[in-house]
Amino acid sequence: MNPRSSFQRKIIYLVAIAVLLGLLSVLGRPATRDTETAKGSPGGKLARLRAQNGLSQAQLGQIDPTSETIKLATLGMRGVAANILWEKANRYKMKKDWTNLSATLEQITRVQPNFISVWRFQAWNLAYNVSAEFDDFHQRYRWVIKGINFLKRGIKYNQREPRLFWDVGWFIAQKIGRADESKQFRKLFKQDDDFHGPRELANRDNWLVGKQWFQEAVQQVDEKGASMKGMSPLIFRSDVPMCQMNYAEALEKDGIFGERAQRAWKDAAREWDQYGSINIPTSYGISIRLNDREMYEEKARKLVEKLDAIEPGLRERIHQEKRAELTDQLRQAVDTTPGERTTEQHELAAKAKELLEVTHEEVAARIKRPRRKQALKLAKEAVEAERVANIIRRYRQIVNFESWRLRAQVEQTQETLAARKLIYQGDHAFADGDLPNALRYYDEGLNAWRKVLDKFPELVPDETFGSDLVDIVNRYRKILELRDEPFPEDFILQDIVDLHEDKQQ
Repeated sequence: MNPRSSFQRKIIYLVAIAVLLGLLSVLGRPATRDTETAKGSPGGKLARLRAQNGLSQAQLGQIDPTSETIKLATLGMRGVAANILWEKANRYKMKKDWTNLSATLEQITRVQPNFISVWRFQAWNLAYNVSAEFDDFHQRYRWVIKGINFLKRGIKYNQREPRLFWDVGWFIAQKIGRADESKQFRKLFKQDDDFHGPRELANRDNWLVGKQWFQEAVQQVDEKGASMKGMSPLIFRSDVPMCQMNYAEALEKDGIFGERAQRAWKDAAREWDQYGSINIPTSYGISIRLNDREMYEEKARKLVEKLDAIEPGLRERIHQEKRAELTDQLRQAVDTTPGERTTEQHELAAKAKELLEVTHEEVAARIKRPRRKQALKLAKEAVEAERVANIIRRYRQIVNFESWRLRAQVEQTQETLAARKLIYQGDHAFADGDLPNALRYYDEGLNAWRKVLDKFPELVPDETFGSDLVDIVNRYRKILELRDEPFPEDFILQDIVDLHEDKQQ
């Protein structure tokens, strides 16, 4: 290689680097304010674009002097520095080197305080990974709070990021309320004066505090135009009422069954109904309200009735025509009772049902003029109403909407509160070794549950409720076994056991 040519290339590279650094310095020059002795500057092109689009640090949140100093020192290259540190952090994570991971992530927050993933990642690391390293639940709780406080610090520099507000709500609600040590965590959280400050003791329940942060996240989106950035609107907006549900449930676990518990469930029912009235965008290109399923189903039913009334019996005639076209094998499969079908017949029956289906459009197309136009319009509207109802049904299933709606309605009744209180007293008597009183409370409690089910028969097929009740029955069996008493043959909740016990296995 020619030494002269190599030297020339190096000179060219150095000049190019100098030009690029100079260009970056000019483009990235920060804006300055007017002072008594000098006029301020709007800064370089990048600074002006940030200001125009509301992306300057002052518009995003508080200004960190250390971060701004690093920004100037890196000559606009802090993105590169953040990427290098991020790769370094990933290596420490793989090695489970939490100390160096924490230090590296702290450096990234200084280099790039608007790198949202770092705040979320480090908070999770502190609250979940580091806290798990300690045996004492007091220490674990302190690390959970450190993770939460880290998120709150990130919010200072990113006040338009609903994800950080949401994360604080999630950590307070779910990490404190669902951890293996939730009983201890919830108690420590209520007593944590440093965290709560002047907040009244009655409002220090982790579910209520988490709910407040979820509400703040929603306000960021609704009132300040912030973006959810990848978060599902359906899930995002369910967290506020779900926190109220979990709060009401937690009161019962704490042995509170009076007016306070009843009011909590009433609030949960009201907030769940409000959630059902919110417009939720869907992947189907339309917005829905979860409360509207029954309305659309009723609308479709009435439209189909009007369509069929134009020419009574037409739908059945079309059905019979299709049935006549089936092969003997398909007809036999669909006519066989489901419990008696072979595996092959199950497949054939499904195919036959598909072939026998009479669509609204088929009915409308067979209606003669002059009423065909009206029939086609009714068919189109019925199909659309059914489509929307099915979309709402699918979205309801994601958040278990109907189950929670029913639960909030049932739980606020005096009968349900009485049933839960009796079982709670039975559990405590059992824990204390007082088997006679445990059995008495359970007998009374199970009879109370029978009254609840008779009043709300729609509760019987609910899988979540059924699973909880089967757990209660299993504890009842255990008490009977310890007392050498047989399980009653005419058990008062045998229908619930028969329906739900197999589903748990």
